[in-house]
Amino acid sequence: MSMPRDDLPFCECRWLERAAHDTHCPIEFDVKLNEYHLKTSNGGSMMIYHCPFCSGRAPKSLRSQMFATIPPEETVRLHVLTKHITNETELRATLGDPSHTFEPGIISMDAEVDGHAREVRTAKSLRFDQHSETATISATVARDGRVRIFFSGKYIGLTE
Repeated sequence: MSMPRDDLPFCECRWLERAAHDTHCPIEFDVKLNEYHLKTSNGGSMMIYHCPFCSGRAPKSLRSQMFATIPPEETVRLHVLTKHITNETELRATLGDPSHTFEPGIISMDAEVDGHAREVRTAKSLRFDQHSETATISATVARDGRVRIFFSGKYIGLTE
C-alpha cells in the first residue's frame, strides 16, 4: 500500500498543526515542502503521512515538484544505453566516471526470523548526472559485483 492513502480524507482536526506549534512536541512543519515531520533524537526526522488522532491525510507534499519529469522516450534511451551492464567494469566503460560515489551507499537489513539476527547488506552507490538533461542514472554495486541500475528525475529545486 502506498503512503499517503488516497482513500482517506485530509485531516480536519488540525492536531498536526497544533503539535507543530507546541515547543514540547517533536512535530515540525516544513513550509517549503508543505510536510509534517516527526523529529528523532539523533537529529533526523520522519515524514508524517496521517494524523495520529483522526487518521486524516497530512497536506499534499510539494516534494515531487523538486525533481524533473523524465519523458518516456528518454527512459527508453537510457534503458538501451545501460541494458547490457552487469558489473562495475562495464558500468564505468559505458558511463565513465560517476558524478558521485557513496560507500556504503545502501544499507539494507532483513527482518528478524524465528529469533535469528537480522542480516545486514551494504552496497556501493554510484550516480551519473552527465548523460541526461532530466534524469540521473543511479547504480548500486553489491559485494558480489552485481549491478542494479535505475533512473530518477534530476533535482531542480522548488519553483516559487
